Amino acid sequence: VKRPSGMSSLLGKISSKKQKMSTLEKSKLDWESFKEEEGIVEELAIHNRGKDGYIERKAFLERVDHRQFEIERDIRLSRMKP
Repeated sequence: VKRPSGMSSLLGKISSKKQKMSTLEKSKLDWESFKEEEGIVEELAIHNRGKDGYIERKAFLERVDHRQFEIERDIRLSRMKP
């Protein structure tokens, strides 16, 4: 009996193994199923779009950071010698 050798046998061994689910993937699936079971998908979407939502706060902080950068840039440019 001839054994396969080289890359083809190595690739065969790798592809024949089951891929394990990572902790992050499992957590994501668990969270999605929990939201569906509890019926809170729409409620979460509405809350995240609101004034107190995570996405809105993140966008606000990015705007503030950009505005602060522009102010500091203008100050640096005004101090430069022509």
